[in-house]
Amino acid sequence: MVATDLVFESLLNGLLLGGIYAVAALGLSLVFGIMDIVNLAHGHMLMVGAYVAILLFTATGITPLVGMVLAAAVLFGFGVLLQRFVLDEVVGEGIEQPIIVLFGLALVLQSVGRILLGTQAQAAELGIQAGAITVGSATLSFPRLVTFAVAIVLILGTWAFLKYTTTGLAIRATAQSTSAAQYMGIDTENIYVLTLGIGTALAGAAGALLSMLFPITPYVGWSYLLKAFAVVVLGGVGSVAGTLVGGLILGVSENVGVLWLGGGFRDIISFSIFLGVLLVRPQGLFGKSGGGE
Repeated sequence: MVATDLVFESLLNGLLLGGIYAVAALGLSLVFGIMDIVNLAHGHMLMVGAYVAILLFTATGITPLVGMVLAAAVLFGFGVLLQRFVLDEVVGEGIEQPIIVLFGLALVLQSVGRILLGTQAQAAELGIQAGAITVGSATLSFPRLVTFAVAIVLILGTWAFLKYTTTGLAIRATAQSTSAAQYMGIDTENIYVLTLGIGTALAGAAGALLSMLFPITPYVGWSYLLKAFAVVVLGGVGSVAGTLVGGLILGVSENVGVLWLGGGFRDIISFSIFLGVLLVRPQGLFGKSGGGE
């Protein structure tokens, strides 16, 4: 029998972790909802962002919170180049071509990471004084609180960008109807480039945040891709609010679930949620939203 206090602490820590899961999934959700592309390399882009923050911290001692900005910038540029020079050639040629290209890219990123960085797990420290706060009977560490706060800022910033800026409105219009957006004078090709750039930048930022909480190896991409899929399925494709709720649900489910099942079942819990929601409510909790509304 698991103590009630331990369940309460796991629940709160699961909520904090779920915020980062939401950021990790948001880029995947936006790209799929707007471009109809399943980015199978999304988890490996997250891995790259994590290593950018880790290497910067190792070389200079700069906190990954600053490294996160560099990781997001590097992945944004990578996403822009990927869409402009690779995916632009295969988008519209059927669903199989982009999937094959991105699956191959995932394998390439994993292999390059293994060759250059080895397979030993690495992590970064937050760079602030270690400590924790107590909420009732639960103890919450500063790193989890800080990374959760940053994650919420990123999610709210993405939501505000999509809802209140001219570019965000153009992205949402393209998601609703590409042909109608073109008739309105929107350059949908540039919108696709920007969308993939934003999606990969969010993956890079999430990777930097996760590097402060969990060890990173070149093989973690598949695990985080699965978690991102589970969050997207839970919340509904293209919904920022749904992605946040889905991330919180997944974080709580994993943290509380491992109390009874053990840490080795964490990914199995994610996969079970993914399959269960697909069977019961495939449109997700928030249904299919148009371009991040």
